[in-house]
Amino acid sequence: MKRPIGVTMIAILTFFGATILALGSCAFFVVAFIAMTGVDAAEPISVAIIGMAIAGGFSLLVLSGVAVCLAIGVLDLREWARIVSIASISTGIGCAILSLLGFKGYLIFPVVPSIVCHLLVMVTAIWMLAYLLLPRVKHAFSALTA
Repeated sequence: MKRPIGVTMIAILTFFGATILALGSCAFFVVAFIAMTGVDAAEPISVAIIGMAIAGGFSLLVLSGVAVCLAIGVLDLREWARIVSIASISTGIGCAILSLLGFKGYLIFPVVPSIVCHLLVMVTAIWMLAYLLLPRVKHAFSALTA
């Protein structure tokens, strides 16, 4: 069966997300390197920052790898990839809502751009979720496994 165009778009968005996660991982490793080479590298707070930066960098790197595997599975029309995508998109929508509600009191983040970005992410995620739940898309994924 031919792959629907929306599935290709979802895979591209997932690859884009994996790229952002990998870049974030690099940023964490740069912070760890800067903290390790600083004058006060032996201070307890610097050691804590180094540890958190390394752990965060590896965590984002693992998540990036999972996202790449998921995108490849979606491109191959694997049923497990559709199910995992639905679960992760649903979790992401919930986290975006919690993030929007949790950060509304912080003055560091500008309110309007934060709301716009959260809404853009949630609209995209809701579209992806609705698309993956369409009967013809579900059939495209299940046709390969049958």
